Amino acid sequence: MSAPPRGAAGRETPIERATLLKIARDAAQQRLTARPSLISAYLIGSVAANEPLLGDATDIDLVLIDNAVPAVTREVVRLTDQVALDIQYRHRDEYTNPKLLRVHPWRGPEMAEPLFLLDPTHFFELAQSSARGQFHRPEYVATRARTFLAWARGELHIGLLPGAEPEATVSLANWCNALLYAANAAIVLTGFPGAGRRLVLKLEGAAGKLKRPDLHAEFLALFGGDRLDRAAAEALLVDWLAAYRAGQSGSDEFIHPARRTLYERGFRAQIQADRAAEALWLLLATWNAVHLNAPNDAARTVRWTAFLDQLGLASLDGFDARVQQAVDYVSAVDVLVEGWAEKNGA
Repeated sequence: MSAPPRGAAGRETPIERATLLKIARDAAQQRLTARPSLISAYLIGSVAANEPLLGDATDIDLVLIDNAVPAVTREVVRLTDQVALDIQYRHRDEYTNPKLLRVHPWRGPEMAEPLFLLDPTHFFELAQSSARGQFHRPEYVATRARTFLAWARGELHIGLLPGAEPEATVSLANWCNALLYAANAAIVLTGFPGAGRRLVLKLEGAAGKLKRPDLHAEFLALFGGDRLDRAAAEALLVDWLAAYRAGQSGSDEFIHPARRTLYERGFRAQIQADRAAEALWLLLATWNAVHLNAPNDAARTVRWTAFLDQLGLASLDGFDARVQQAVDYVSAVDVLVEGWAEKNGA
């Protein structure tokens, strides 16, 4: 399998899209050759969309469709510090009703503009042509946004526990997920959803297109605002790295060892661009996951608690207040979505 080139004396050179596409095609071909039940391969995500790299690093998002039930559904492979393969295996039955897929918040955009790699029987081509039909119709756009909002409410337990306060049962992971979904409810009104390193960047772009800069500002306000001192950000990154190495997991794609350098490079690029505050959602979400997965360590726990305190999340009262802010943010996005739907006849 091809790997990104290195310059003189081992120095990294910028990765060209052609190189990433060759890696994707080689990986798909190798797997289809080794497993004859695989029938299609396509590329999604930032490489397929030709989006600029963050920190000159990226994952390559492949989807492989299998005639048989896949033995594994996810495979993450480190190629270099700059590149990782993220492969999803799907059974062909998942594409039985492609018209329903187009209103799925994640699968719909995935089916709308993928990059075909291998499809010898035209299975995926036929499914994709049906799924993308009328993809941009306002009622389908609104459906995807409303589903994201429903997921956000579910994470915050809004309306699920009559008589109970949402903050009584919400975990930090729930809180982070709720913000991911709420942000994407706004993002999908203007384009494709974001996750991980690109979430806040896409939210900023959507807020501009919607002429609602408050969507971006209020998201950042949940983490203390749009400013984070560079020295403080660098110190946080050192502590995050120690935590990640201790709690990373080969069985969890979100905190897989192959992702560490990709995350780190993205964080460093944001720090250097004086946009460190925009890294805090992902920093918190990943740090929380590795902290829960790591062996007990007093020093790491102290640093983790200090980070939560900095964000106003360390105390029960502070967390309750942040949960209520998240509830308010979801409500504000809900109003936006319904206003957009009414304006566009959805």
